[in-house]
Amino acid sequence: MGICLFTMTLEAAAEGIRGFGAEAAAEFADAVDREARFPIEAFSELRRAGALGMLVPTELGGPGFTITEVAREVTELAQSCGSSGLILAMHSIQVAILVRHAPSETLERVVPQLLRGELLLANANSEIGLYGDRRNSICALEPTDTGFRLEKRGSTISYGEYADGVLATARRSAESPAHEQVFAICLRPDMTLEPLGEWDTLGMRGTCSRAGLLTAELSPELVLDNYADIFVRTSLSASAVLLGSVWLGLAEAAARKAHETVRRTGRKLAAAGPITQPPLAAVRLAELGVVLHQLREVVSAGAAYNEQTWDSEAVNEWRFSSRMDNFKVASSTLLQEVVHRASQICGMAGFQNGTPSSLGRIARDAAAAPLMVSNDRTLEAVARTLLVRKEL
Repeated sequence: MGICLFTMTLEAAAEGIRGFGAEAAAEFADAVDREARFPIEAFSELRRAGALGMLVPTELGGPGFTITEVAREVTELAQSCGSSGLILAMHSIQVAILVRHAPSETLERVVPQLLRGELLLANANSEIGLYGDRRNSICALEPTDTGFRLEKRGSTISYGEYADGVLATARRSAESPAHEQVFAICLRPDMTLEPLGEWDTLGMRGTCSRAGLLTAELSPELVLDNYADIFVRTSLSASAVLLGSVWLGLAEAAARKAHETVRRTGRKLAAAGPITQPPLAAVRLAELGVVLHQLREVVSAGAAYNEQTWDSEAVNEWRFSSRMDNFKVASSTLLQEVVHRASQICGMAGFQNGTPSSLGRIARDAAAAPLMVSNDRTLEAVARTLLVRKEL
């Protein structure tokens, strides 16, 4: 298509993300959390490292990461800063949708910006009045002389004020039913976002995902038809894998705190004489390791299953959607278990802010896992299919 500006290698992109990007995320993670501000420092480095274009295929000049490879980078970043990891995951979900579903004229417009680190993409699926229901919309596209206009009151627009573009669901027209959705690619400068309310949350404070009134003018190539197909073929599984990789990163960070606590205890005991048996905290760490191993395997298996089915007709089967939903619930639940066990090991030092063992930020970020999307809503979707499915 003639849009290749330069070729970025997978190795170079990964090195940049795990290097300067993760270092900046770790250095400013506590400030980002305390001030509930966007992780500017980390994303300045990630833009330079090419992280925003990881999923751009090699034929378009990108490094050609797979979802599994992006998931590994997200996990590394989330270990340093949960908000940074979650933002990169959500951006990558939007990029996956574009490179798999957007027509060539759309890619010609957005791919160069992604590769230059100029296009951080947010998401506006949720809408005020729908209580988290992603598969229906109140707002609708309005025809104009040059294309369409969209006005949407998003209940949470992920880091929208800091994004260069927002992918938003909407009804195809004012006459369309609520479930007949399209995906609108809203880009600056033809997009404005007016904040509605504040973002003062328990955790993931750096995502700055407050409600907002999104208004955009759209040319025809910036509207992707049939969101239902996009959801089934890309959004569902990409979200499960990439959000699961965030939860794994948080679990790894909590486990590392617990491990360091046990090793400090071990050094003190060794200084007093031979250790005849491991302390209770070490036994608890061994138990934590079992749960962490389960989470690692769940995320790895989910990513592998997604790779196997990515371009197959299996994505249209209930078994596929239920397996991805199970993956979502399992990864978020196992994260809670790891953090709980880590807090038992770290004790009051983990409960107190400002100590080397402090788990406050990690635990609060982890509280978001069962809420994105609600585990109860996810299990209800699985339960409906079980009424007619012949096997689990």
